[in-house]
Amino acid sequence: MTDLQPNDTRVFLFHSADASSDPSGAMDAVNQWLSKDRATGQYSRLRVKEISLTSDGRGGVYTMVVCSLGRTSQTITAQPLSDDSQTRTA
Repeated sequence: MTDLQPNDTRVFLFHSADASSDPSGAMDAVNQWLSKDRATGQYSRLRVKEISLTSDGRGGVYTMVVCSLGRTSQTITAQPLSDDSQTRTA
């Protein structure tokens, strides 16, 4: 599994009930969703990390798409409590 930050990860699940009778159509909804223009939206930096298919046991498939929202992680940098660059002598 891909190592992602929970607050930056979204999982989308698609179900195609007729995948056995229409294999190429099974991914139509997924491909349509993936090709959506998000350039000006809230998820403009959305990146697909993993796509997996699982049989539903009745001729269909579940397609799971794991995405990263593309947020940059905010790192807190520790600052010194005092300025040690100047040494005071008495």
